[in-house]
Amino acid sequence: MPQALATAVVGALLVAGGLLGLVWVRWQYLRARPGYFPCTVVEGEGSKRRERTGLAAFGPLALDWFARDSLSWAPAHQWPRRGLTIKTRPLDDSSRGGWQVVNLDSDGSGYLLVISRGASSGLLSWIEAGPSRSDTAP
Repeated sequence: MPQALATAVVGALLVAGGLLGLVWVRWQYLRARPGYFPCTVVEGEGSKRRERTGLAAFGPLALDWFARDSLSWAPAHQWPRRGLTIKTRPLDDSSRGGWQVVNLDSDGSGYLLVISRGASSGLLSWIEAGPSRSDTAP
């Protein structure tokens, strides 16, 4: 019986290590791509408030956000470029110097993002460089 238990424990450790390895490989791949930047999404309010770290990426039609602790190659959030509005403010916590809170409004749904000042400038430029509403209207 101890042999079976040892085999099960070793098997479970190998599976867990393999999953952690896949998460790490995915994260390294996403971090190495151009246009990706660190971004924390604040979800919920009050006691249900949760901060999730990840990476955001500028796409041609949407801002994609990938959770750090996921195996999925699909974005966890996707905000369409058209109709996206943002408001920025410096983060109150001085220990996080250089970071800003971005209020993101997409089709009436609001989100809070914590990103660097450089990424905030890039986000504003990306939105302004997008097609105008008249260019995308049918």
